[in-house]
Amino acid sequence: MKFAHLADVHLGFQKQEPLQEMERRIFEGVVDRCIAEGVDFVLVCGDLFHVNIPDMRVQKIAMKKFRDMHDAGIPVYAVYGSHDFSPTSSSAIDLLEAAGYLNKVTVPSDDGDLIRLNYVQDKNTGARLAGFSGLKAGRDVEYYERLDREYLESADGFRIFLFHGAVGEMLQDEISGESLPLSYMPRGLDYYAGGHLHTFRNRSFSGYENVVYPGTLFAGQTADMEENARGRGRGFVMVDFGDRVERVRFVEAPGCRYEMVDVDADGLASEEAAARIRSMVDSIDPTGKVVILKAYGELGSGRTADIDFSAIRKGLLQGGAYHVMIHRRGLTSKEYKTRGESTGTREEIERRTFQDSIANVRIKRADLTGHRGVDLSTKLLATLRHPRPDNEKKADYERRVTADATSKMGLE
Repeated sequence: MKFAHLADVHLGFQKQEPLQEMERRIFEGVVDRCIAEGVDFVLVCGDLFHVNIPDMRVQKIAMKKFRDMHDAGIPVYAVYGSHDFSPTSSSAIDLLEAAGYLNKVTVPSDDGDLIRLNYVQDKNTGARLAGFSGLKAGRDVEYYERLDREYLESADGFRIFLFHGAVGEMLQDEISGESLPLSYMPRGLDYYAGGHLHTFRNRSFSGYENVVYPGTLFAGQTADMEENARGRGRGFVMVDFGDRVERVRFVEAPGCRYEMVDVDADGLASEEAAARIRSMVDSIDPTGKVVILKAYGELGSGRTADIDFSAIRKGLLQGGAYHVMIHRRGLTSKEYKTRGESTGTREEIERRTFQDSIANVRIKRADLTGHRGVDLSTKLLATLRHPRPDNEKKADYERRVTADATSKMGLE
């Protein structure tokens, strides 16, 4: 017998069409692999979607592939993640459940002191499954503290606990402000199916064997794409089992080819930095690849706007790149930094900051440049600065602020 363990798919994360297509292909390829291998069931441990209600394009992709698994006789068991969580069961996860293509395993009963999770039993294998969804703002701890662990520990048979959150013992070099101690989980179960950490991990501890995170299939964060380009394998987990876990194997998902261009421009003049970037870009073959250009450091002179990243992107695409991503948030200008640290009144500092910011980027619209752009920026800041009154509903406040900002921008 065997099952597949997926997590952090983040369908709908990608906004550019080429990456949306790749996101779709990778997800569909993984589902097809599960069907081809004849798994007995599939676990989805949170963040199947990047938001709880993604756009219709994303929902259609998911609905079709989950229907394929349903038609192949493969049940799917899931918990919410921190991204697709819904306290009112109004997530796209719940649409899949309503269609009969997915089963949520969070079936709690609450007696006021303890939360009891009832096992869901897989009909094909007899495996018992229970789990907690990932919650926002660290509320997981409150629920885990009240979990009736003894009830889950006392059941017989092959037992799986699904969860979405960072277990402290599984963290490596990451700095995580929100993590759970492993002791919050029921002891002695056969498999702990995790989600939330975006890299594959498989460890065992005393009383807690087979604590596994499959990682993301493709990317749910911008940093994931850089890791992909540096050779990070992405995929899911396949588990062979009988009375106990027999084998846990990582299955790499079909991906794409990458080219990483890493440029340290620290101390260079803007002309020198531009020349270095062009030289490094010219040295690669971008054909059919996702090219990630990462530029960072503080320029010794000149402005970051002196580097024509648009032309660099255009050249790579003309050279056959599948897609180009330019990461330059770490690239700063010493000249801009010095001006930004000037003294004066708050209003004077704000206007100078807007003036420097506008001068440091390329904007084609005349009404967003020069003194007109600075005036509009200060007006918008004034609108956003006013806090919501205690007697005003959040929705009313948002509508009022949006209407005010839209009016100041001259939009209908």
